[in-house]
Amino acid sequence: MNLNPHNIKLVAVDMDGTFARSDYTYDIPRFKAALARMKNVGCQFVVASGNQYYQLRSHFPGYHHELSFIAENGAFVKDKEELVFSANIS
Repeated sequence: MNLNPHNIKLVAVDMDGTFARSDYTYDIPRFKAALARMKNVGCQFVVASGNQYYQLRSHFPGYHHELSFIAENGAFVKDKEELVFSANIS
């Protein structure tokens, strides 16, 4: 992955069948290496899904404080430790 710090500031990934396999596994060493490179150039990693925040967070043990999450179809948004948005959507 060749990241130019002047171009890419954020990478958002959908979990279900995109970033993660159907059993919610993914290449952890590759993720860790990519995240380290992204952090070095100021690029943010965002996990996006219709799933609940705590379910998504459980797939990234030890990293939830470094990632942003758009969960519950956009009804819950957290940037690292900061709750950005939370709403009840029927």
